[in-house]
Amino acid sequence: MRWVRNLSVRQKLTLIIMASSAAALILAGAGFFAYEVVTFPTKIVQNLSSLAGVVGGNSSAAIVFDDANAAAETLRALRTIPSIRSACIYRRDRTLLAHYTEGDGKQEPKIPPAGFYGELVSADYAEVFRPVILGNETVGGIAIRSDLRERETRLWSHLQIVLFVLAISLLVAFAVAAMLQKLVTRPILSLAHLAKRVSEEHDYMLRGEKESGDEIGVLVDGFNDMLSQIEARESALTKTQADLQRHVIDLEKEIAERQRAEKWLAERSAELARSNAELEQFAYVASHDLQEPLRMVSSYTQLLARRYKEKLDSDAHEYISFAVEGVKRMQSLIRDLLQYSRVGTRGKPLTAIECEPVFDYALKNLQEAINESSARITHDPLPKVMADETQLCRLFQNLFDNAIEYRSNKPPEIHLGCKRNGTEWLFSVRDNGIGIDPQYWERIFVIFQRLHARDEYQGNGIGLAVCKKIVERHGGR
Repeated sequence: MRWVRNLSVRQKLTLIIMASSAAALILAGAGFFAYEVVTFPTKIVQNLSSLAGVVGGNSSAAIVFDDANAAAETLRALRTIPSIRSACIYRRDRTLLAHYTEGDGKQEPKIPPAGFYGELVSADYAEVFRPVILGNETVGGIAIRSDLRERETRLWSHLQIVLFVLAISLLVAFAVAAMLQKLVTRPILSLAHLAKRVSEEHDYMLRGEKESGDEIGVLVDGFNDMLSQIEARESALTKTQADLQRHVIDLEKEIAERQRAEKWLAERSAELARSNAELEQFAYVASHDLQEPLRMVSSYTQLLARRYKEKLDSDAHEYISFAVEGVKRMQSLIRDLLQYSRVGTRGKPLTAIECEPVFDYALKNLQEAINESSARITHDPLPKVMADETQLCRLFQNLFDNAIEYRSNKPPEIHLGCKRNGTEWLFSVRDNGIGIDPQYWERIFVIFQRLHARDEYQGNGIGLAVCKKIVERHGGR
């Protein structure tokens, strides 16, 4: 159908009218043919039944007197009907009395049905059996077979009529279309010519002439309104063009200043990144290097306490225990600080891992604390995520250890929840411990922040800070 798109409006309208007329006539002819094909068997059976009644009435005397010659003479009258191929007259006991075959040919007569009543329509012929009644008594029967040449004759006649009507109708439709399409195409072509002039000359003062009040007239009004609006906007555009040029110059200056600012910001960001890397490296080196002198202080202080145990009083021993405890606390702080710094500097690349084995490994690391506290740790079905397996295990371990440590007087019950939240996985940890006051929810994730005294709960206040840093390193919140 692509060729139809390139036709003119005049040709398209003519084609539509011709195609519509042809389709209607073809459908009507097809319906006429279908009706003839469907009703023909009924009609031919009715005609043969009527003919059988006439011939049977004329041969009733011959049947009663068993006069085969008279019956045959009656049947020979059927030769005037070209479509009759054969006919038979039967006695009362269904034996053959006389028969007729087209062209004096021979045909084996059929045994009539009981009661001499029946009919058959096949692809080649139609046949009826009818009783011969004299008075109110059946004295015999008659069978007449006809070929179907009448059907072909009738269908050919109908086809000729349909083709003739189709040809005449298409000629009339073409003549009518040639006259009527001008009513539609003339204003459309005029409007197309006007649109071409406006496009070539940029003269928006031109207007189309409205010839009718139909949809084409509405189209002309809309086109004229559009030209009026374009004319007004062109005038306004001309007035604002100078202002726009000034704005462009100002915008170019602003873009240049913004580019300088972005360049400066990029330089500061690079410096900040280098500074953060240096600070993390410094924290790692400082934490690592501080371990040795602290171990020396702790060792010599304990050696001093053992060697001069008998010479020192109770106050000196107390001071020494304070010093040893301080050194141990400092070593713990340094280890925690070293762990915190390694989150960003010693992390492994993120890969797709299953969370179930990581969960089991975290429980294995906490097995002693779990047994001691009789803790019960459960979880929802865990997904496959992109993560650093070691850091994810540290995250689970810190959260579970925190829940075990800050437990109430009941055995800890800890549950790791997980559910889909759009394109993310939302993890949660719920326990039956002492809880956290909402006013401290932000504070607990700050490094070295504690909510309890050291004699109540151990720890340096770095576990949840490490958790926060691990989550943020994975792009989470």
